[in-house]
Amino acid sequence: MGHSHNDDAETVTLLAQDALEAQSDVKDVDTKQTEVAKKVSETAAAPSKILFLDGVRGLAALLVVTQHSHEYMQDLNLGACAVDAFFVLSSFLLTMLFMKKSVKLLAQGASIRKWAFTLADYFSKRFFRVYPLFALVATVLWMLPNDAKHQYYRIEEPEKFDLVKVLTFDFHSRYFVLWTLPLEITFYLFIPGFVLAVLRLRQFWWVPFVPAYGWVVYEGLYTYRWSQMVLSRHFPTFLAGSIAAVIFVKINTWIGENSFTFSTYQVGAIRAIEGTTVSIIMSLSFQGLFFHWIHENIAPSTPGFPFISVLLTLVLVIEMLLPSGLSSLLEWSALRYCGKVSFSIYLLHGFVMYAEAVGAQANYYDRFFASFGPTILLATVSYHVLLCPTNL
Repeated sequence: MGHSHNDDAETVTLLAQDALEAQSDVKDVDTKQTEVAKKVSETAAAPSKILFLDGVRGLAALLVVTQHSHEYMQDLNLGACAVDAFFVLSSFLLTMLFMKKSVKLLAQGASIRKWAFTLADYFSKRFFRVYPLFALVATVLWMLPNDAKHQYYRIEEPEKFDLVKVLTFDFHSRYFVLWTLPLEITFYLFIPGFVLAVLRLRQFWWVPFVPAYGWVVYEGLYTYRWSQMVLSRHFPTFLAGSIAAVIFVKINTWIGENSFTFSTYQVGAIRAIEGTTVSIIMSLSFQGLFFHWIHENIAPSTPGFPFISVLLTLVLVIEMLLPSGLSSLLEWSALRYCGKVSFSIYLLHGFVMYAEAVGAQANYYDRFFASFGPTILLATVSYHVLLCPTNL
């Protein structure tokens, strides 16, 4: 959960390579060479805008901590929104990354051996970016006394804690925040097949997306989703991220090939759509706002996680293609840093939030800083000690 910081770096590298390749193609163009070169230069600078995704991830991690504090904004379910954001970001980034690599391999006429190496590299990187810290947390919990298991990770029957079952993702052993890891890892296995199927459709890649989006929207509006559920309940959320990644790659490629520039009117229309989408996301997350100020929510009222995945992917694609002040805001260094260590924040915050020393603080602000400060510090240590070495 929130562990794809290095995937951001890989994606930036691929986008930069695409820009450089486009720039080399421009050298052979005699007409309008200066104008096209300028556009390519702007394209080469664009990959830095992907950094705002770290900010989104950092904000989501902080919202999870806020939700689990049982003190701040407990009348809302911002933790659920954050989990959906993690799911969407993971599927979006990994699908985009694998799709760009696959396009290059197909263009090169890569051998089966090269494809096998690429798939092995893909799966091994996914594994080593999430499993070591997960295994460490599970082992620490196993070593703790039963009271501590319940205190820090809310395990209802700590005497039944089975380390092997936890490490092998047994459904009934997915305690506290550990339930999301099996879902994400399982979906990782789906992404290569999804990408290759899309590429085989060539110009008809968009055809299956029409019913797929219909299904995603229907499931989002009418299906009850909550934590500790199986992948099938959350699969549409992941799928929304993967579909959005394909759409972004296709549009971004077309823009680069045709040296397309958005007109003032087009930018205005896109910003209006984006502003409306952000307003709806905020209203769903805070259970009011524009639903009180302008018009009540016309969607069916379904308990469980709010349906924000498709809306979130729309904002992501727009900001990737046409960055605005929103992405600049999310590139705030503090949010991006939290995004970098978000996986550690996600797995380790319970050891801080539920410590007796924190709960014993009588002052509200003392509890606040004693909760968030050490959580980020612990996440920083684990990131540099464990996550960085395993991601080399």
